Amino acid sequence: MSSIGFSKHGKTSELAKNSVAYPHGFDARNNIVIKVHAAAVNPVDKALLSGDLKMVFPVATFPHVISYDVAGVVEEADLEGKFSVGQPVFARLFGSPKDGKKTPWYRGAMAEYCVADTSNVVLKPENLSFEEAASIPLVGMTALQVLKASGLKEGDSIFISGGAGGVGTMAIQLAKHVFKASRVVTTASKGEKEKLCKSLGADVVVDYKTSNFVEVYGGTNADKFDVCFDTTGESLQMSSIVNDGGRIVTIAGMATLEELRRIGGTAWILKLFVKRKAKRKEHKAAQSVNADWNYLFLSPSHADLSTLASHLKSGAIKPVLDGVWDFHSEDDNDGWKGAFNRSFSGRAMGKCVVKIV
Repeated sequence: MSSIGFSKHGKTSELAKNSVAYPHGFDARNNIVIKVHAAAVNPVDKALLSGDLKMVFPVATFPHVISYDVAGVVEEADLEGKFSVGQPVFARLFGSPKDGKKTPWYRGAMAEYCVADTSNVVLKPENLSFEEAASIPLVGMTALQVLKASGLKEGDSIFISGGAGGVGTMAIQLAKHVFKASRVVTTASKGEKEKLCKSLGADVVVDYKTSNFVEVYGGTNADKFDVCFDTTGESLQMSSIVNDGGRIVTIAGMATLEELRRIGGTAWILKLFVKRKAKRKEHKAAQSVNADWNYLFLSPSHADLSTLASHLKSGAIKPVLDGVWDFHSEDDNDGWKGAFNRSFSGRAMGKCVVKIV
């Protein structure tokens, strides 16, 4: 079958169309085969491609199929009624579907078919297209898990950096419409991105090109925030705008050693390069103002993906797509290469999705 992936770690130029075997060798009691209709690109795919995460997320074989957010139709299922052939589903692929253990990454979803552990699969809401559904898993679950970990509650105020990005667009909606935050402030450039953030529920959008959020909200008498959600690597500066007793959670930059251990990073060499939370300057800065700081990696959660499906079905949140590109085209702009170039550039508004069927 046709797929997009890489035969060695490196830059985006390593991505190529490959012919790989139809999914095989997995435990059919716990996995299904999905006929892929759409797959989404995420910035983390760039890190996986480059090899920056190979100590934590090694790939099993080359060529390795990339991208791990998928929507499609069940092609094969033997699961005592959990799923049936023909059902529309969406999923986030995690690790190896062969044995359910913390083994090397099997392969991704940017192919005509993929295999997914059923614990990571839910039915697609009828009001979503396959392209929209494929855009949700990573950014939706990341935003939801961060907001839960932050302890955000109704009436709280929250600052979210990078509001027009994939995670940011989900975080704004969830914070405002699901968690019922009283004040949602974010950063984005003026114009189209500012309008997008406000349409999703942001009360204030700080133009990061002309204003520094620390100068706006860091003064002695400034109206600071109960929660700060860092998607851009600025959590050190957020210690100046968080309330006494507040919480800062980041998904950007280098993880803490504790967080890498939690998600399965066991390589001894990590100890040489990754600091524990207590030694991180971000944590120390937060402590100095009686606040907390944490790094969070996305974790598999069928419950969280189901929760997102429910909110999408009700209309409480909606997908935000930067664009849809053609899997079958080799054109640098309209074809699949355009989706990766756009997503990896960091300039996308929402998600970049590749349409396969």
